[in-house]
Amino acid sequence: MRLAKLTILVMHATVVAAAMLTPTAAHAQDVEYSVSMPKPSSSLLHVEMEIRGADADAAGLEIAMPAWSPGAYRIHSAAKNVTELVARDGQGRELEARMNGTNSWRIEPAAPVVRISYKAYVGNSALNDRHAAINGTRTLMYLVGDAPYPAPGPVTLRVDAPQGWRIATGLEAKGDGAFSAPDYDTLIDAPVEVSPELEIVSFDLDGVIFEIVVHARHNYDLDRLRDSIRPIVAEQVRMMGGAPFERYVFLFHGTNRRGSGGLEHLNSTTISFSRYASDDEALYRRFEFVIAHEFFHLWNVKRIRPEILGPFDYSQPQHTRNLYVSEGMTSYYASLSLARSAVWERQHFYDDLARQIAELQEQPGHLLTSAEMSSWLTWNRPDDAADVSISYYTKGQILGTLLDLELRARTENRQNLDDVFRHLLATHGLPEPGFEEQRGFQDAVELIAAEGGTTGNFDTFFERYVAGLEEIPYDQFLGHVGLRLEIESGDPHRSIGVSISTRGDQLTVGNVPPTGAGYEAGLMPNDVILALDGEQIPGGEFADRLDDRASGDVIDLTVMRGDRVMAISVTLQEEHERTYRIVEDPDAPDAATELRESWLGPQSDAHE
Repeated sequence: MRLAKLTILVMHATVVAAAMLTPTAAHAQDVEYSVSMPKPSSSLLHVEMEIRGADADAAGLEIAMPAWSPGAYRIHSAAKNVTELVARDGQGRELEARMNGTNSWRIEPAAPVVRISYKAYVGNSALNDRHAAINGTRTLMYLVGDAPYPAPGPVTLRVDAPQGWRIATGLEAKGDGAFSAPDYDTLIDAPVEVSPELEIVSFDLDGVIFEIVVHARHNYDLDRLRDSIRPIVAEQVRMMGGAPFERYVFLFHGTNRRGSGGLEHLNSTTISFSRYASDDEALYRRFEFVIAHEFFHLWNVKRIRPEILGPFDYSQPQHTRNLYVSEGMTSYYASLSLARSAVWERQHFYDDLARQIAELQEQPGHLLTSAEMSSWLTWNRPDDAADVSISYYTKGQILGTLLDLELRARTENRQNLDDVFRHLLATHGLPEPGFEEQRGFQDAVELIAAEGGTTGNFDTFFERYVAGLEEIPYDQFLGHVGLRLEIESGDPHRSIGVSISTRGDQLTVGNVPPTGAGYEAGLMPNDVILALDGEQIPGGEFADRLDDRASGDVIDLTVMRGDRVMAISVTLQEEHERTYRIVEDPDAPDAATELRESWLGPQSDAHE
């Protein structure tokens, strides 16, 4: 049902100042931005940037557009979409402005007041005739301080919205479309939604306001959505010892795609959802999972992070081996908080864990790429990633689960992974420096384990399953809480060991894992299969024709590779579709079932 539009009231927000981490700069004082959209259908945002207090004696100053967005670990080079950049001094005299790098400009000479104007093309999904999504890392340049970091100092943003359009953001409102932030990092970590079609519901939790802002037509009941979000928020806030802000904003954007995705921010999040899928329970649960994941990021990533992820160098990739912690263990706590808060039934939690295990175990790369290397390579994924890589989200979620169970078992439930994250928040949370890259997270785990009365050595766990490639003995860990992993093999079928896509009657080879029949025979991605044993074969019949033969039989494929036709012989292999399930062991000892209830049930605020 389409709900009536509600007026957005942008309320005061207490924002943690990232400026405390930003290196000192000699000439940084005050920067103001003005963003307008005089012709939204052009997908061009008009930006004016005024810099006051720059050193008048300096030869010049440098401005830059971020090359990447925190939380989205890939280079986007938004500077390529900047046009018509002009710089003037306070008296309107034009200054020289020339691009001196992939993402930066040099302005000469410097002046007490420098005004820069430019246009930023953001695409029609971010700006059209009914909606503007202002993403700071793709729109707002920064004054370079101690290179390559943004200069410190307060910033102001004014949004000149079309008549009748409303504004929603986590920034502190100053009135009349103006917002402030203590520094550039905080400014661009607060996206701005502008539209005449915004809806909002809100709730209060212990004096903290949570706003749910929705853009785009949809068939969701916002009261139901609020009732799903409230217990997730309550559980995570309880676990982490309180909310580190006075106001939090969920910015939801409906799309025609199936599924949900999001990006975390300091006191807000942007999340996409399938706008007409409210009755699809699987998609709704995925939506709830994304909400829980992005919300937990306000602690894990935005405040608890590896040391390289803040202060931010926006000019180049920031490699870390710890994204399995930052992203994967955030997924663990998303799923866990959904179970603890009873938003999900316990079986949904088990099913989600089983899906993660199935995904990891069925990826050829799980014996080739470790959790640490998957994290490191996110900036430059291999071209054959489907064959050699894994997801640090997936393995990190699994590792978080098993590490939590191991901690609970070793300390007889006196300590757990919740304690590790609370410890990291207390010792390394913003504005403190992040945890050390090499052993920071493991050291925190071992400290908490030692406080629980055990030796605290987790070298084997981290060497084998985090840095290493050993198969995980799932039942060894799941048994601590009376669970086990069941893997059921389906009926056998014959295979050439590669993925196949079918378009009409054309069969095309997709991924070729570095083991198996197709790899050994020399098949390559994009090979087109023309015939089987000399006979043309409709695409929909290929699998059945293979099953007419026996495992170990040799078949002759006629393949087109580019402009060549060639014959390739393949020895058929046998495969079984596997089903993974997490089940409760009816014969588990009482101590294990008690530990399971403590793990998944309501948790106390402090340990005895």
